[in-house]
Parts: sequence; C-alpha cells; structure tokens
Amino acid sequence: MAAAPATAEAQIHIDQRGRSELAFLRQMRGGLTPLRQDIRAALESAGVLAGDTVQDISALRREAEPIVANLPEHRVVGSVLRWCRDQTTPRAVAAFERCRDELEPLASVPDHMVEDLLGPEVPRYWDYEFHGTAGGWDGHGHMGFIHFELVYKYLLMAAYGNGIFALRKQVAAAAPRGDYQRILDLGAGTGQYTMMLAEVYPEAQITALDPSRTSLNYAKRRSLDAGLDWRCVRSLAERTGLPDASFDLVTSFILLHEVPPHITRAILAESFRLLEPGGEIHFSDVTPYRACDPYKAWNDDWDAEHGNEPWWRTAATAELTALAEAAGFTEVREGGLPGGGVYPWILTARKPLETA
Repeated sequence: MAAAPATAEAQIHIDQRGRSELAFLRQMRGGLTPLRQDIRAALESAGVLAGDTVQDISALRREAEPIVANLPEHRVVGSVLRWCRDQTTPRAVAAFERCRDELEPLASVPDHMVEDLLGPEVPRYWDYEFHGTAGGWDGHGHMGFIHFELVYKYLLMAAYGNGIFALRKQVAAAAPRGDYQRILDLGAGTGQYTMMLAEVYPEAQITALDPSRTSLNYAKRRSLDAGLDWRCVRSLAERTGLPDASFDLVTSFILLHEVPPHITRAILAESFRLLEPGGEIHFSDVTPYRACDPYKAWNDDWDAEHGNEPWWRTAATAELTALAEAAGFTEVREGGLPGGGVYPWILTARKPLETA
C-alpha cells in the first residue's frame, strides 16, 4: 500500500546564469499580457467575438485572421513566443549540464526500477517535440528532471504558483469514489498528478504509466523520496501490456490532447479492458470549444497551432461522451470541476458490472 506523500520536495538549485536565463524567459512571456489584451479588444471591436459559445472554430479563426494579421501586437506575441520556445529547452539543458555533478544523483534511479513494456519502437505520434521541447520528452537522458525541475518550476510555477498542483488534487478528489485500491495513471509523466492521487487515495496501489523513460525515471525518484511505492511502467496508454481487469480506476490529467483521435478511441477501449467490472475512468483534459467563450476558444486554438500542440483542436472538438459509450462505458458524465470553471474538462464513466 502507498503511504501518504511528503508535504514538500527538496528544492533544486541551479547556477545564477541558469536562474537568470529562465527568469528572463518567464518575464518575456509574462510581458505579453497587455498585448494580448489589445488583441482581444480589437477582435471585440470588430464583432468577431459575438455570442456566448463557439460551434465552428475554423470559421471563427477565418473571421479573425484579417483582423489580427494587421495588428503589430499580434506579430510581437507570435515572435516572442517562437523565440521563447526555441530557447527554453536548450537553456534548461545547459543549466543542468553545468550542474550535472550535483543534479544527476537527484534525477536518477537504477534501470530496473522502471519496467519497460514498450521497447525501442515508438508510435509515429510520439516522435514530436510537444510544447516545443527540443528533441521531445526523451531528447535528453534526464529530460524528465529538466522539464519538471527547471522548465516547469522556474517558468510555469513561478508564473502561476502552487495552484497548478491544487488543481490536480481537485481533479483526483473529484473521481466518483473514495475507496479505490488499484489506480492506473495514464500519461503520468514526472508524476505531478500521481502525487495528488497518492495524497487523495493513500491506501491505493498506484501504477504510473508513460512512454517517456526519462519522465518515469524522475517520477520514480520523486516517489522514493516521498516514501511511496509506485509501480512505474514505460508503455503506451492505448496498448499497455497490463492484465485484464487489473484496476478499479484508470485516470489521467491532460493526456488526451497529446494524442491523435484514433489513439483516444484506442485509449478508451484499453481502459475498458483494464478495468474490473464496476471500475471507472476519470480523464481530465482541455476545455471543449463549445464550453468556451469566443475569445478563449480563439486564443486556445491559436496558441495550440503555434505552440507545438498538434491535436489540441481535435481534442477540443471531440464528442467524448459518444466515444466513451462506443467503448462500452455507461453512466458517462463530462463537464468542469464541481463548483469550478470549465478547465480542466473531466470525463467520468463506469464499466458495467455485467458486459456482453
């Protein structure tokens, strides 16, 4: 059984040059906020953002394009974001390499601690630089550590605070039951959401699964440092290699928008196979455009197109309820967090006690 995680993790230190470079990148991105406000005002003034919801994102983008194309603010936003994406991973990797002797022991576990059910052959969709991460999630031998401790903490957490983790805990706690015993976290990455699952369900046996070896290495390191006993498995969410009916909860945090639509269908089918009868899926992901106000839908879609998010739009326009029902699930529900906003969007469904 898993013990409750430690309340805090060790602070990772890098040299002054690395801290300064990452802080500069964060400030560059943060400085775009007033320009984005000007862009929104221009779109509103032109009547492009009329209405409460968006039914056709392609039509909205076409209508907005001639407006934003002539805005210098829009060109600056695009240029700065491209430059920041090009710089972020190389700067973070360089900071790690300058401090490798101190950092590598904190990032590593023995090879046998992460089970590899995938091997050398990875699917085509995985061979992509998601979020502009140079070389992809395994583009460096310690990319999991680098992305979480340097990119994530120095850029995202510094900008948005601990609310990033609080949101994950809220999602974990919003699953239908409180007595899960065998939980599978698909697309676990470096274990941010897995940590929250361990906190919410301290008696559960937890399996963290991801295609990224470097991410799982650091997830395992973090679990050991917190006194937790996760099983970490390198495999695909759509073809895990794990036994039938071996979990009572299959869950994920922001996974589905990282895969093409046919893989989403396969993940639902695989989750159905993995669940014991009466078990549940609990997937959180991006907000459907139909639930967004027009500006958020336009901005999310534009950011995704220019931010190395190739399947954001297909995820944001997917009919998840229909897909879950087609996989055999019942009691399907989708929507925002109870009492919260529309992000993240949650799909919950149950495997019937009796299946055909």
